[in-house]
Amino acid sequence: MAHRSADGGSATAALRLAVVTTEIGIRSEVWMMRQLQAFTRFRSTLIGWTRAPDSVPLPDGVESALFNRGDPRKMTTGRRIRRRLGLASGYLPDAATRIEVRNRIEQCRPDAVLCHFGWNGIVVGASLPPGIPLLVHVHGRDVSLMLRQPGYRAALAAIMPRVQHLVAVGQFQIDRLAALFPLPPHSVIPCGAPTGLFASRPLPQRNPGDPIRFISVGRISEEKGVLQSLAAFESVYARHPASTLSLVGQGPLEAELDAAIARSPARAAIERLGYRAPDQLADALAGSHVLIQHSRAINGWNEGLPVTLTEGGAAGLPLVVSRNGGIPEQVRDTENGYLFDSEDVPTQAAAMLRLAEDEALRRRMGETAREVAMAYDSLLLSRRLEDVLVGLTTDASAKAR
Repeated sequence: MAHRSADGGSATAALRLAVVTTEIGIRSEVWMMRQLQAFTRFRSTLIGWTRAPDSVPLPDGVESALFNRGDPRKMTTGRRIRRRLGLASGYLPDAATRIEVRNRIEQCRPDAVLCHFGWNGIVVGASLPPGIPLLVHVHGRDVSLMLRQPGYRAALAAIMPRVQHLVAVGQFQIDRLAALFPLPPHSVIPCGAPTGLFASRPLPQRNPGDPIRFISVGRISEEKGVLQSLAAFESVYARHPASTLSLVGQGPLEAELDAAIARSPARAAIERLGYRAPDQLADALAGSHVLIQHSRAINGWNEGLPVTLTEGGAAGLPLVVSRNGGIPEQVRDTENGYLFDSEDVPTQAAAMLRLAEDEALRRRMGETAREVAMAYDSLLLSRRLEDVLVGLTTDASAKAR
């Protein structure tokens, strides 16, 4: 079967790859589609528990399937009790789920399995028979908030001996896991973004008298701190009324955000853009000057390595973001942006105001942000991930001989 390569050509994929996720086609997980599109040495099948109602299209040549049983994260009474007791069995799959997962994956006749998120790694690691290499790719919530639960930690530790390779989006996640239990061979491979798309425009220009345009991109949720960013913008607007704020994204906090905007003294300078496809987002970023994000450690949640920072940096925007999770691995304070502590709205506002009032500083930081972002190109990183997967299949073949 011909698999479409990322550069538009085609290649005959000799290897088969089963990719397991939770919900197929979530818009915020477009990085997964980019990975699949970049893989040229595998014929991929994406398997999930459910499919997003507004699912993004699969890349050409990629097949999909659903597990027949319900999502094992959904708690029955017995499972809920075991989780409250801190037992690994509250997270490990039951016998019927193990059989279903094993059979569905074996139908793909995979040479390797790529499993996204730690909770799926627990289910697949406990179900997959020996001989099929397993790579578990962890991201954010699965190795931050979830680790607060003793049963989850125990279940994750239990399946690590079955994992041939562990990939995390940042060193922050590797360090956190290594402090809890022994790790298999592991790598740091962020998801990245198509930097060519976001860097294809000139660096944002701002003529004398033009407003300074701030933009926030991300899920409208408590942990993304959009209300805190709104408060910071209001402080900037009070000092620098030639300012605007664009808010890109959707999420559960939309009603609260809309109410806050309606009563904001800066409401005339704020626009809500909702979801934007990648090319639309590239246009929005190219028309902005500074990207802001106020990630917060809600209930122990931490950022992985946000794709938004790569997109904004590639567009040439300085990044004003909070120190949370893996963010400091990508943002060099005072070089490609400013870091501030979560919940410190005044410091966030001060950094935004500094960039509003110093055009030379903004341009210098924007140039550096674009340079830094190039190392997080999704095609480059996806091929690095594919190299690891191919290596696992080579090792498995050698052991089978």
